[in-house]
Amino acid sequence: MLRIEHTHPAARRGAFTLVELLVVIAIIGVLVGLLLPAVQAAREAARRMSCSNNLKQVGLALQNYHDTYRAFPAISYEHEVNGGNESIHSSYSWGTFILPFMEGDNLYDALDPRGGQRMHQAVAVPVKRQALETPVAGFRCPSDTGPEMNTKYLINEASPDVPTALSNYLGVNSAGDIDRAHTHNGIFVPGTNVQGNSRMKVAMRDILDGTSNTAIVGERAWLLNGVNLNAGNVFGHNGNSDIENGHDYNNGFISVVGGGKPHINTTDTCGGGCNDVDGRQGFSSNHPGGAMFVFADGSVHFISENVDDNFGGASDTVYERLLNRMDGAPVGEY
Repeated sequence: MLRIEHTHPAARRGAFTLVELLVVIAIIGVLVGLLLPAVQAAREAARRMSCSNNLKQVGLALQNYHDTYRAFPAISYEHEVNGGNESIHSSYSWGTFILPFMEGDNLYDALDPRGGQRMHQAVAVPVKRQALETPVAGFRCPSDTGPEMNTKYLINEASPDVPTALSNYLGVNSAGDIDRAHTHNGIFVPGTNVQGNSRMKVAMRDILDGTSNTAIVGERAWLLNGVNLNAGNVFGHNGNSDIENGHDYNNGFISVVGGGKPHINTTDTCGGGCNDVDGRQGFSSNHPGGAMFVFADGSVHFISENVDDNFGGASDTVYERLLNRMDGAPVGEY
């Protein structure tokens, strides 16, 4: 008897054809291409949130310091009177002095910044040098690509010069150039007699424009669009040179404070003989489109790189007014 077997069409199928495989691969490639930007955006959002939290903690530490000492910390202390050695003698800065308010008591105690030994002397003491080389996560933005140690702003007189922990958070010194004289209008001022000026400090009462209208700390990137902007140092700086008077982009206050003369995210640099709109003295970040700042009231704000600003003269733009604690004018939208 003749038997006729029927085979289901699906059972006869052996494998995908080359064309089918290429189509599948192409579809997967398109899906990955669509997914990757979303994943990157989600990661940046998480990094930006972490950076914002770091700035909140810095702002809270500064407020607690103020509550304890009735003033904000100065840029730094122990400068040489009337200048001293502009490029060698080093001073502990505001980042060191708020460590006890950021659960950094161990580092603070190891450095003993009030013990009479200057920072350039401390690098020769093994336990203090180890502390100065300890990364501090609370001063780093997760979006930044910089190394743990700042290899641009070194501490001298150590033979060889010593890199110390890198910081992405710089104090606001001025709406214009970084300035060690009396013309600064930011919250961070020199704490010791410099250029014959009297000792200076800023308290809440000196923020005439209101704490919710005045930035106190902002970001600076290590590297932005392939240009090295040097970020800053956690613990202190060499000398007490500035931009307004000394045009020094390698030493001094530039490694711990910033000025508003350049636009946010400016990458223009000009080598040694610089003009004062060089991006290395300003504020910047690897967040797309701007940088974050913590204000004197502890709130954190993202300020666009396209914010209304202008170089020089009076504080007559939004960005300048945000950095100037006493311009007396309404800030405007930002």
